Amino acid sequence: MNGIFNACVTTAGLRASAKWWLAICTFVFVAAAVARQPSDGSAAGLDGRWYHDGAPTRILVAPDGRSITIMNEFGQRSDGYAGDPQILVIPSLAITGRVSKDGRRITWTNGTEWRRESSVPGPTVNINGRWFRNGQPTSIDVARDGRNFTIIQEWGLRATGRITGNGELIVPAWGVTGQVKQDGQRIKWSNGTEWTRPRLF
Repeated sequence: MNGIFNACVTTAGLRASAKWWLAICTFVFVAAAVARQPSDGSAAGLDGRWYHDGAPTRILVAPDGRSITIMNEFGQRSDGYAGDPQILVIPSLAITGRVSKDGRRITWTNGTEWRRESSVPGPTVNINGRWFRNGQPTSIDVARDGRNFTIIQEWGLRATGRITGNGELIVPAWGVTGQVKQDGQRIKWSNGTEWTRPRLF
């Protein structure tokens, strides 16, 4: 009888120990899972479309809320992570980005800045249409996004360009920039040339 009683006590003790071990293991697992969860400074709120000088860029945030992939305006991707609530680190590019307090702006250490706003303050006048250089017809065809354009000079050569956040016209293929004058009738280019609007009398 004693043997049976002792066996029961031992079995009960083993069951109690197993329950304790299960509880401890569960606690450790939950604690580890909680530790892996993103903090309040998670990068999740940065996921989606951004803009660099009016050109669309993107940030893709992984489910862990910390790992990110950034895509610049040329479609080039680079992986990184959120170092803390306001810092993004992109090791392959050797740059970091500081997120503004309102989460609408990222200032990168390479001197560029990304903004959430899709609207970019470009020229206050419409530059789309026909222009002239020294009496020779030229033209600018602005895309639907209002930021990118195709430009045709007097010899019929075409190039693409974009309007920056400060209203400057940039044509990378030709290595020139242009400033639209306030009257909307002139564009002064960095190569010393000037385009004018045809006037109707």
